[in-house]
Amino acid sequence: MTDLINKKILVTSLENPDLDGVACSLAYAEFLNKKGKDAIAGIFGTPHREAQFVLDKFKINIDRLESLPRGYENIVLVDASELLSLPKIIKPKQVIEIIDHRETNEKEKFINAKIQIEKVGACATLVAEKFRDNNLPISKEAALLLYPAVASNTINFKSPLTTERDKNIGDWLKEQVEFPENFIQEMFEAKSKINKPLKEVLIEDFKAFQFKKKVGIAQLEIINTNKFIKDNLSEIVKILSEIKEENSLDYIFLNGLDLEGAGNTFVAVSDEDIKMLESILNIKFKNHLAVSDIPVMRKQISPMIQKYLEAGEK
Repeated sequence: MTDLINKKILVTSLENPDLDGVACSLAYAEFLNKKGKDAIAGIFGTPHREAQFVLDKFKINIDRLESLPRGYENIVLVDASELLSLPKIIKPKQVIEIIDHRETNEKEKFINAKIQIEKVGACATLVAEKFRDNNLPISKEAALLLYPAVASNTINFKSPLTTERDKNIGDWLKEQVEFPENFIQEMFEAKSKINKPLKEVLIEDFKAFQFKKKVGIAQLEIINTNKFIKDNLSEIVKILSEIKEENSLDYIFLNGLDLEGAGNTFVAVSDEDIKMLESILNIKFKNHLAVSDIPVMRKQISPMIQKYLEAGEK
């Protein structure tokens, strides 16, 4: 295992990161610097629209990278632990630390990394806890990013994945900085505005998983998801089919998660996709569409798929 002492460190996340990845990159680089390390934060690709909204709202900047900064070849990954989601420029042997919160991960491939993967609602919870538990002051900018990241990943602390740790650190972060009134609702409303081509929106929050077969999951988190998906169903099916071919996937589907707690709407393309989802989620499809009253997130579904495929799709 590689030590962090006397190493120049780049803290980053998956390519085209969401709010959790952006917040954790900036905040953990700050934490490392306050612990005497030489660390910078940067991201590859384009931040998710929700992340960009929060950055713009609080006038916070994060460096966007096309290559590794000179001298910063040692990588800390936050909210990321799977090779397919990483920028191709990052090699597993360069990763010296991972902080993540997903059950589905590839931690065994990062042989030089110190690993912290714990099942909480948000990676931002793990990073914020480091400031609190080490009695280190946290900057206004870091708190302004970490609290919305926890709230987003837990659907404002209503998701089944929400833990007491998420709630406690959320309360602690709100004590560190004053947030605008109704900010989380404002953030969710901004996230729900689709002002770019739908294919770009679906790719923005798309992840591929390499299990026994290659599975792609697009996730759409907006207000009134069910109506939006029904109104755009034929286009969504067409786009998912295109993404499936472009990425040589065996399975693909859309998980539409309602930000006001109205459950999920799923879109599947093929009979194989439908069979898998009906089996693991106990839902029923009609015309590519299925609904569930119980909210479920991609990070919950992916380990179910892994077990399904390892069992031989029976």
